[in-house]
Amino acid sequence: MSCVEEEVIEAQNLYGNWENFIYLENQDLNKVDTYVFDLNGKYYRSIAFKNPETNQTLGYSMYLTGNYILEGNELVLNEESRLFNLGEDLYEDIDGLSEIDVVENTTVSLAFKSSRQILEITKTCSPLLSSICIPVTAYNRREYALFSPQ
Repeated sequence: MSCVEEEVIEAQNLYGNWENFIYLENQDLNKVDTYVFDLNGKYYRSIAFKNPETNQTLGYSMYLTGNYILEGNELVLNEESRLFNLGEDLYEDIDGLSEIDVVENTTVSLAFKSSRQILEITKTCSPLLSSICIPVTAYNRREYALFSPQ
C-alpha cells in the first residue's frame, strides 16, 4: 500500500486566471466563473456571460474583489467589495450591479490536477443551501491578463 502526499500549494502556482464555464443552451450563452489571483494577495472573481462564438463579455451577474491568505492547501478569502445583479435580466453591465454585504473569511480547500492546469476549489456547503451548493468546482488555467471588467 502506498500513500500519495498532497501537493502543498504555493502562491506562484496559484497566480493567474482560472475559469470554469458552462454553456447555457437555452440562452445560447457561456456562463464563465473566473478567479484571478495576484502575487500580492489580491483576488478578483466574476461571473460573466459571454457570446459563445466571439467570447465577448456581454455582462455580469457578480463581480467581487478581496484579499486572500494561502495556508498550505487552504485559502482564506476576505472580500472587500461584492457587486451583484439584483435586476430581472440575466446579466448587467458592471455599472448596473448593486453593492451588497461582503463575505468575510471564507475558507476553501485547493488541489491541483493535470500538471497544475486545473485548480479544484472545495467549499463547505451549508445544510440549509445544500441542494443548490456545488462543493467542488474545477477551474482551468487561462493565459494571465490583468482582470478588469469591460
